[in-house]
Amino acid sequence: MVKLPVCFESRTTAASFRKLLDKKEYSYKRTTDSRTYTKVSFVIAHEKTAMVYRYIIDDSKLKADIWEENPSSGNVTYIEIESDDEEAKKRLLKEFALFLPRKPWEYTFTQRIRNGWFSQGIFRAKSKWKNYVK
Repeated sequence: MVKLPVCFESRTTAASFRKLLDKKEYSYKRTTDSRTYTKVSFVIAHEKTAMVYRYIIDDSKLKADIWEENPSSGNVTYIEIESDDEEAKKRLLKEFALFLPRKPWEYTFTQRIRNGWFSQGIFRAKSKWKNYVK
């Protein structure tokens, strides 16, 4: 399983991912789900729930989840792909990164200020993506 931050909102990310799957003529199912995460306010942790856009790709046995967390005043979107086939996972993530209007780790200045320069999703986004997009 791989979990990577994406610099676009989850709705936009899910739509772009769906367009890529359609372009590649993959047969897939799209469902929605929810996921819990923790938001820290002062010293109190609050459990929150996020809507998940789930894509189950029949041909390659891939499952992709896209959701966003709101850890501070901004949102951080993640894409998580599960598959036993590492090459298929890397290939799809590389094509997805090229399919987006800008690289998924290139957060805007406003996003960096709003979420914090060292936020969990932004700080190491580029290095996390480089493992899959070479």
